[in-house]
Order: sequence, then C-alpha cells, then structure tokens
Amino acid sequence: MTRFLPLLAALTLSAPASAAVAWAGADATTGGFGVHAGAALLPIPFVGTVGVEGSAERPWRVTDTTFNRVALGLTLRDLNIPLSKVDAFATLGGQALLPSTGGDNVYALYGEAGLRGPVFGPAGWRAFVRGTSAGTFGAGLGLELRF
Repeated sequence: MTRFLPLLAALTLSAPASAAVAWAGADATTGGFGVHAGAALLPIPFVGTVGVEGSAERPWRVTDTTFNRVALGLTLRDLNIPLSKVDAFATLGGQALLPSTGGDNVYALYGEAGLRGPVFGPAGWRAFVRGTSAGTFGAGLGLELRF
C-alpha cells in the first residue's frame, strides 16, 4: 500500500487544474480590447490539452495608424502548476493586422503565454504576454468561460 502513495500523489499533482473542451472570453490588452474562443483537439495525459484558439481585437482609440488584430493559433493549455488551482498555457500562431482606416494588411507570427485560474463556477481569469515576429510585444488580462 505504501508503494502506491507516491504514485497517487504524482497523479494528483499532475492532473489538469480545469481542463475544458471549449472556452470563450474577453480581454483587455496593452493595445486594445478583444474576444477569444477555442476548442480542445487532443488531451495529453499528465501534460495538458492541445487545442486551437482564435481571437479578434480592436485598439482603444481608432486613428490613421491603428490596426484591428485577428489571429489563429495552436495552443497547449491546462499545464498544471502543482499545489494550486492555476494552470499555464502557451500559443503559437499567425495574425493579421488590418488597418482601421485603410492601407496594407500586416501579417506576422505570434507567441503567447500566460496563466489561468478560477473565479466562480466555469468562469476564470487569465493573464498573458505576447510577442510577434513583427517586433511587437504586449500583455493582457481577461475573463473566460470554460465548457
């Protein structure tokens, strides 16, 4: 019996904090505000969940030099942080920056990483940082519903 206690403890600590099949939420970022939604594709035991996530953002103020952002990426979610109800996520994908008032579209790759935690029921918070191949960086906070 005592041989199984370390195994049971390892299984308990490595279980996802809140694995979801689908999720949707709203974010406030350093550049504007937006929405995101995603779906799980493949759960990986003791690691997390691979999924796809899309997002759309608008700038806080629309000027001749601002862009709306749309993005689609492959995400690894539900990376459990032991002894907490918080988990981590990381996303890699492509984005398009669409001019607010006219001009050329700008395309870039992006990487995003952050933390998620519970608020109440299926609602949770998320905080993230993002960098792009176009040399831009940002961060944000948001709320999301997990299904």
